[in-house]
Amino acid sequence: MKPLSSLVFVFIFIMVSGLPAVGQHKTDLSIGAGFPETLNIGLRYQVLRQSQIGLSIGTWPSPDSWLFNWKSLISLSGDFYYHFGGSSKYSDIAPWYIRTGLDYIRIAGESYIENNLESHLRIGRDFYLFEDIGLRPDVGVTLFLLNETGFSTVLPAFGFSFFIGF
Repeated sequence: MKPLSSLVFVFIFIMVSGLPAVGQHKTDLSIGAGFPETLNIGLRYQVLRQSQIGLSIGTWPSPDSWLFNWKSLISLSGDFYYHFGGSSKYSDIAPWYIRTGLDYIRIAGESYIENNLESHLRIGRDFYLFEDIGLRPDVGVTLFLLNETGFSTVLPAFGFSFFIGF
């Protein structure tokens, strides 16, 4: 949990520090789904000309209810994005990206709690539909560093999100 809290601190520091970034939008808000980060909401912030950092929180409804509760799956993610290749009509940042980061995943049931930590490497692309709105698919692999679920150590990773820049 310590690496994740460090990422949260760095992200907050950058957001309030006023570091300059190139492009129309320094920050975007996303909502999406993926494996292993589940149904999620996230923020990305541009820190350099072609680099971003991101944080997200995700969940999966519990078996007892479609609503979120502490007996469900919860994920926290911290990511670094490096953009490259191509251009976009609506943004100065290149549309293709490599994403790497850490996910903390907590799975809780009636009589158990499983804690997992994984690292991932993905490739993806930003597809702008309008100046401030777009879609973001990515694919890659995930490597479980702390694995209490019994999953294989290496698994495919994928995600799809809808984003709004501001």
